[in-house]
Amino acid sequence: MRPGAWPWRSSARSSLPGWTSRSGTISSPSRAGSTPKWRAGSSNDGRGVVVHREVSPPMAGTTGTDGHLLHRLDHSPFTPRHARIYLTALAGHFFDGFTINLTGFALPGVIATFAITSGEAGALSSALFAGMLVGAAAAGIVSDRFGRRYPLAASILVFGGFSLLAAAAWSYPVLVTARALQGVGLGAEIAIVLPYIAEFVPSRQRGPLITLATAAWLIGLPVASGVAIAIVPSLGWRALFYVGALPVLIALLVALTLPESVRYLARKGRHRKATGIVEQLTGRPAAGATMPAAHGGAGGSVRDLVRGRYRRYTIAVWVMEVCAGAFLYGLSTWLPTVLKSRGIGLLSSFGYTGIITASGVAGAVVAGQLVNRVGRRVALAPAFLASGLLCLLWGGVSGTAAVVVTGALATFFGSGIAGSTLFVYASELYPTANRATGLGWAAAWQKVGGLLMPVTVGFVLSWHLSSYVFFVFFAVISVIAAVAGTIATLETRGKTVEQIAAELSTPDSGHLVTATVESRTND
Repeated sequence: MRPGAWPWRSSARSSLPGWTSRSGTISSPSRAGSTPKWRAGSSNDGRGVVVHREVSPPMAGTTGTDGHLLHRLDHSPFTPRHARIYLTALAGHFFDGFTINLTGFALPGVIATFAITSGEAGALSSALFAGMLVGAAAAGIVSDRFGRRYPLAASILVFGGFSLLAAAAWSYPVLVTARALQGVGLGAEIAIVLPYIAEFVPSRQRGPLITLATAAWLIGLPVASGVAIAIVPSLGWRALFYVGALPVLIALLVALTLPESVRYLARKGRHRKATGIVEQLTGRPAAGATMPAAHGGAGGSVRDLVRGRYRRYTIAVWVMEVCAGAFLYGLSTWLPTVLKSRGIGLLSSFGYTGIITASGVAGAVVAGQLVNRVGRRVALAPAFLASGLLCLLWGGVSGTAAVVVTGALATFFGSGIAGSTLFVYASELYPTANRATGLGWAAAWQKVGGLLMPVTVGFVLSWHLSSYVFFVFFAVISVIAAVAGTIATLETRGKTVEQIAAELSTPDSGHLVTATVESRTND
C-alpha cells in the first residue's frame, strides 16, 4: 500500500456492503426516514479525508484481515519485548499499591514525632485518598489527549518524588501535604497503566495480564507490612518513605524505554511510529499493513462516557467501583479493630488482617484464568454475590480459625476475583479516545467508596452495636455490586478493544464527532 493511500479510497469501499461512492464521497445506504450516519469528503489541503460521524466509531478495518496493523498487534505472540514492557509497567503498579499502604505502618511513629491527636492523624489517610481521587479523574483525560507514556512516567515520578518530601517532613502539615500530592500521582498511575497494558498486549492475554497487574498492586499491603517490620524498629518511620522513593528510578525507565501506545499513535495519525513499534513487538515487518483511520478529536471526554449505549454500562461500572472501594478500604481500616473486639489480641489481629486481605491476591490470579474461560460478566456478579453471602456467614462464626478462613474467602471473591475483573472490564470497555478517562473515573469512584466507607463504619460502630452490623455492611455493598454487574454489564471476552467500541458506538449515542483522517509520514 503506497504511503498516504487510505482504504476508504480503494478496496475498503467494496468491503462495506451497501455503501456507494460519488465524487469522492462515501455514503451510507438510504433508509426511509433516516439520514446517512457516515459521510466523507476530500479536505481542502489534499492530504486526507474529513470524516463526519454521529458517533465515535471504531478504527476502520480493525476487525479485518491479517494485513491490518492492529490485527497484527492483537494476534501476535507474547514476545520478550512485550514482557519487558509489561514488567516495567508492573513494577510501577506494584509500588503504587505499596505506597498507598505505608500510612498505617508509619502512623504510630508520626503521632509520637509530631505529638498529634488521633483525630489529626486521620487527616493523613484522608489527604492521600483525596489526592488519589483528583489524580485518577484528571490523569485519564490528560492521557487520552497527550498519550500514555509520558503521563505514566510523570505519575510515577510524582508519587515517588513526594515520598522524599514525606520522609523529610519537618512538620505535620508538610507530611499531610506530601501525602496528598503523592495521592495525585498514585491515582493517576492507576488511571493510565491499565489502559496502557490493554492497548499493547495480544487480545487473548489482555484479561490475564491485567488481573495479574491487579494482583501485583494488592500484594503491596503484605510487602509494606514486611518492610515496616524489618526497618521501622531500627530506622524509624521516615525510612518507609525513603523506600517509597524508589519508583523515581522506575519513572525514568518508563520515560526512556517504554513505547507510546500504538492505538494512541494510530488515532493521532502517526502511522510511521506506530508501524515501527508493531514491528518491534511482533518481530515481523509491518510496512505494508493497512493503517487504521486517524481521529482528530482531542479525546478525554467525560461526557462521552455517559452518552448513548455507554450510559448504562458506565453507571454500572461506577456503582461497582464505589462498592469495591468501600469493601477493600473499609476492611483494611476497621477489620483489626473489629477482630480485637471479638477477643483476638491486637498483634494477632494485625497478622490475621494481613492474611485475610492477602487472599485477594490469590483471587486476582484465579480471575486471570476465569475472565478468558467464562467471561467478564459471568465472573463479576457471582463473585460479588459470593462475597456478600460469605460476609453474612463471617459475622456469625466464632473461633479464630473460622473467622480467618471465612474472611479470607470473602476477600478472595470480593477484592480478588470481582475487584480485579472489574478493572479488566473498565480498561477495555471504552474506545481509545476515552479509555484512560473511563478507567480514571472508575478508579476515582472507587476512591469515593474508600473515603466514605471507613467514616460510615466508624460512625455506626460508635453506637456500640453488635459487631455483626460491620459484616452486614459489607454484605450489603457486595450484593449491590452484584445487582449492578447482573443488569448492566457487557460481555467483552474474545473481542478486540475496537470490536467492543464498534458494538457500543451506535447512532443512538446522539452526538456528532468530526474526525480528520490524515497521513503523517514524518513521524
